[in-house]
Amino acid sequence: MQRFMILLAVAVVAEGCSTAPILRKQSFDFKTTALFKLPCDTPEVLEAKREIPDDGLETSDNQCNSVHMLRMVDRFLSIQEADEAKGIPGDTVAEVRAKGFTIFTDSEGRKRRPNTKPLYGNDALAAVGIGVAPPPLQRVEEIKAYADFMGAHYGEEYYEKDVKNWVDRFCLNRRDSHELGDDRTFAIVWRNGHVFKRVIKGGPINNPKQERAFLVCPSDFIVDTVKGVGSKAVGTFSIIP
Repeated sequence: MQRFMILLAVAVVAEGCSTAPILRKQSFDFKTTALFKLPCDTPEVLEAKREIPDDGLETSDNQCNSVHMLRMVDRFLSIQEADEAKGIPGDTVAEVRAKGFTIFTDSEGRKRRPNTKPLYGNDALAAVGIGVAPPPLQRVEEIKAYADFMGAHYGEEYYEKDVKNWVDRFCLNRRDSHELGDDRTFAIVWRNGHVFKRVIKGGPINNPKQERAFLVCPSDFIVDTVKGVGSKAVGTFSIIP
């Protein structure tokens, strides 16, 4: 009973000096190319604003940063891959740009878009799961042929991540956590200027997890909640017998 009262007292005191949830810790991991952003007046964004009150921490630039993932996936799948048997050459770079995918924020191609990456040669092929190990090369013409083959491949990656994680701050016999969101990488590879292959890696995440634990959380619970008032001295929590 004495131990329970001590733990309850700590929770009550901590609640008065922290704006974060007391029993569960929340963290957010958000990365976007900002290519397919939802406008502020869409139902999805308005609903999110109703569910989460404005805490004054967001600026006007990042209040509407939700990704229209369904539209992004649909546009990406509309990119045509080359198919010699059917006489399809594959989309050019310009045709892919017209469908909304570019790693640059300006028309001159000088400013890189965040969370994008250009890929060349074997790196481009590896991004779509076709890594090529160089064969034994001895003659000059063999080396030149291999270099020309690799030089014909250019790729781009687009990274989108919006994941929220909940984890127990305080636990006795078990620690519950839940990771929820979306984590995808869109990769495109051109061969001789036409799309050779496009791949979506990753997808939706819904990962509840339960770990066996015995008083493993109180130290995190105290540190996270007391940090709000500038105290960093508490790193562990000992139960008084």
